[in-house]
Amino acid sequence: MARNQIDRLNEVGRMVSGFNYVFDLSLLLEKVLTSARVLTKCEAGTIYLLRGRKLVFALSQNDYLDRIVDDPTELPFFNRNLEMDRSTLAGYVALERRSLTINDTNGIDPNAPYQHYTGFDHESSYVCQAIMTLPLGAPDNEPLGVLQLINPLGEDGLLTCFSEEDEQILGFYCGFAALAMEKSMSMSSTVIHNVDIISSQDPLETRAHAMRVAALATAIYERWSSHREINEAERLHAMNLLPLAAMLHDVGKIYVPKVILTKPGRLDLKERAIMESHVLAGARLYAEPWTPLDEITLKVILDHHERWDGQGYPGWVDLTTGAALPGRVAEDGRLLGKRGEEISIFGRIVAVADVYDALRNRKPYKEAFDLSLALQIMEQESGHHFDPEVVASFLEVKSSLNKIANQYPDPPSPERAGEEPLETA
Repeated sequence: MARNQIDRLNEVGRMVSGFNYVFDLSLLLEKVLTSARVLTKCEAGTIYLLRGRKLVFALSQNDYLDRIVDDPTELPFFNRNLEMDRSTLAGYVALERRSLTINDTNGIDPNAPYQHYTGFDHESSYVCQAIMTLPLGAPDNEPLGVLQLINPLGEDGLLTCFSEEDEQILGFYCGFAALAMEKSMSMSSTVIHNVDIISSQDPLETRAHAMRVAALATAIYERWSSHREINEAERLHAMNLLPLAAMLHDVGKIYVPKVILTKPGRLDLKERAIMESHVLAGARLYAEPWTPLDEITLKVILDHHERWDGQGYPGWVDLTTGAALPGRVAEDGRLLGKRGEEISIFGRIVAVADVYDALRNRKPYKEAFDLSLALQIMEQESGHHFDPEVVASFLEVKSSLNKIANQYPDPPSPERAGEEPLETA
């Protein structure tokens, strides 16, 4: 075996060993695609995930488009699906469960069962000339998805061709990547099913809401941790677990009567007390955390209704009894809320993401607020409801708000099917 090939296999080993510690699927897919492009020095790449009989456009990276387009996610081919048939390169590879390398898409035999779909090229003004397409899965099993690597570049930065070695190395790589993806999907599926149980109790606490809160919380944490110069290992650990924990922020609502969760108009004092009990009810599920994910989930659940100014809830209480901890009662007998940095950073971040999403979407007691009003409220609450640093980080990622909203839309209810989409951030 050539020395270069041994070096590349060792590089694959280093890359895939890191996948075992990534539980969030979005973060894992980013790592899988980025690492595959590094191995092949490709300018672009795409991952499709298999959903039923469709290939869902899950992730794309393109260095060329990143340089010339302000927001590549607004390109027409994002959020598109491909039919699961042999007419496209991705569909052919998924069904045949074997890789396919085309070094000149213009030279594909017109009689071949597959053809390069040029629609995406025309819509983006980017030409995919060389494409390697590989199944993400074991040869004998239906793949989890398809990896496409596009336009390899030589040392001179000019377009070159894929080699047989590239295909062999990437085939080896994709098998390990698929194992990590399967583990991540299993964990994500468990969390999502729990969110769906919450949604059955509170129809507006949807899977899409949970995923929007998770995506926004992760974006905020990434920016906040960069400003705080948090070390890379700690940042990656948190960004790996926070999305899953954030999705479970309202898991305690399964213990709140549906009549209260769906009541139009404001709650009375007794109803509000019952509503607020969802925090302790959810936290008790994680009162004895077994894993790092459990620990972050507990912090998110317990702290996401605390306020920076100390006026939030549940405050300093015993998880088992709900009684105030010693020395944590005000002179008027009121429970003292956590204040400032007494609140975990994960709770402070999810509070911002959760309130923003609540403002932008319909609730039983209000209509959705428009973007400018929602942002105005978030800024006004800086230093009162919210940590000022977290709000500042939130405002720095506001260009992502439209992308997140469009990526995780709520299914339209029959009476609101004609509603206008959210305006662009």
